[in-house]
Amino acid sequence: MVVEMDDATKEQVQEMFEQLEDNVTMHLFLRDHDCLYCNDTGEIARQIAELSDKLNVEIHKDPIGEGKAAELGIRFNPAIVLHGRDEYKARFYGIPAGHEFGALIGSIIDVSSGTAPMPPDVIEEIRAIDKPVHIQVFTTPQCPYCPNMVRLAHQAAILNPLIESDMIEALEFQDLATQYAVFGVPKTIFNESVSVEGLTPIEMFLDKLLEAVE
Repeated sequence: MVVEMDDATKEQVQEMFEQLEDNVTMHLFLRDHDCLYCNDTGEIARQIAELSDKLNVEIHKDPIGEGKAAELGIRFNPAIVLHGRDEYKARFYGIPAGHEFGALIGSIIDVSSGTAPMPPDVIEEIRAIDKPVHIQVFTTPQCPYCPNMVRLAHQAAILNPLIESDMIEALEFQDLATQYAVFGVPKTIFNESVSVEGLTPIEMFLDKLLEAVE
């Protein structure tokens, strides 16, 4: 796959990155072998980082379960973890191509600000969660509704350090998609026990989040 942003896309992303507040580090977890999209994922991250001096890329090739991969809870390659104002558990598993490119750009902006554009009462309820929550959002590059669900999940992880949020590209990780009976995307799994299909209103997202910790 040839990964190259055209000039119009670069200009648009640069304008969006004018919103960046704190510096953002994209931690990339790649393998040299047996990883179909690792090189392309690295190239996408490199091109994005060139569009703002507030972006930095760190490449890690630790085996799963070792070193930085173990420290940041990485389960698969390729992976991107975004750290901004704080170190957040906002992860992308699989190449952020197609519509998921927008999810990556939006999440970079969110981690840079360290907050989320949500109603104050929703923010308060998410921050009040006192038990761990693992959110997995299954996506495909062709899905126009997936980026907003991914960004919503990542915003929850930004607001509460007990929440970890994973975007999982279903076509790359088909065994995982089969395990969770992903027949349409986005499909979101909360703590293995609660799920929802489609892009949900923020109120429904919050209900599912709270249901997962009850």
